[in-house]
Amino acid sequence: MSILLSKRAACERLSCSLSTLNRAIAAGHLRPVRIGRAVRIPETEIDAFINDLMEASQ
Repeated sequence: MSILLSKRAACERLSCSLSTLNRAIAAGHLRPVRIGRAVRIPETEIDAFINDLMEASQ
């Protein structure tokens, strides 16, 4: 089971702004989970996103 992070917590984990996070979601790099009106990002999505960024920079 994956931990679900709020957008604020995801921004802190990625060290990015909310607008950067929203662009990553809009581009399909991160897939959020919607629970009612709340938007959460699975921790596994963030880990995969970080790994993709690291592989792309090599």
